[in-house]
Amino acid sequence: MTDISEIDWNEAWNDPGPERRGKEEFVTCLERWSEPERCRKFSRMAKADNWKGSWGRIHAMQITPESRVLDIGAGPGTLAVPLSGIARHVTAVEPSPGMADCLRKNISQSGIRNIEILQKKWEDVDIATDLESPYDVVVASYSLGVPDLRDALLKMDAASGKYVYIFWFADMQSPWRRNYGEIWEKLFEVPHKETRKPNIIFNLLNQMGIYANVEISKEEHTNGFSSIEEAVADQSAGLRLKTDEQISVLREFLTRKLHHENGRYILRGISYQAKIWWDKDS
Repeated sequence: MTDISEIDWNEAWNDPGPERRGKEEFVTCLERWSEPERCRKFSRMAKADNWKGSWGRIHAMQITPESRVLDIGAGPGTLAVPLSGIARHVTAVEPSPGMADCLRKNISQSGIRNIEILQKKWEDVDIATDLESPYDVVVASYSLGVPDLRDALLKMDAASGKYVYIFWFADMQSPWRRNYGEIWEKLFEVPHKETRKPNIIFNLLNQMGIYANVEISKEEHTNGFSSIEEAVADQSAGLRLKTDEQISVLREFLTRKLHHENGRYILRGISYQAKIWWDKDS
């Protein structure tokens, strides 16, 4: 049995593992959100019901009216926009042009004046010249699509004067794999084997001498589409399907799974979420 203290958890971050399709490569957040229309669709969903999906994470953090917040991988403002109403200042780091455009639009439409946008990849950010550190709260919410996790975490810790929060998948299994397990072998020609992997982020933090707190929750999420074809196009892009055969398998699956409600086709899924956080004063 492998001694987990001997594992290079930073290397494990980019290793897909033997049970996953061998051709799958590391995908950065910038690459994942390179299509403007996908960014706009995500923005519309994030804004639904006054940013309803964001408030659970916001209430899980220690935010005061005097807080200065650094939001890494801010997207269209999923956290930054609602945070701007309860914090003194938000710096939003977002590398994707499509997402940054949506963020600017959402800021303008809301008349917000206390969000600053830094359009850079987190790995390219220079804390000394690009930011006004330290921040009271540094947060990365499902945005650690970085090639060097150790460097990203060290930079987050250095930018914070108090709290650091990371929201990520508790069992290191993406919603794509969990929600499409039934057809995974047909799509990628490898058996679907659901595993409970060690949380790489938590273990790497421990190796770095940062002893974080972890809280786990189960979340249900929904996607709505105007048609089955829109759902197929959106989900095939997320799964990175390349062949007509793969798309045919996906279409048959979605035709069975989508629920037609109020003129929309609804896709439901679940994921297990981890809030990993530490207080630098503790």
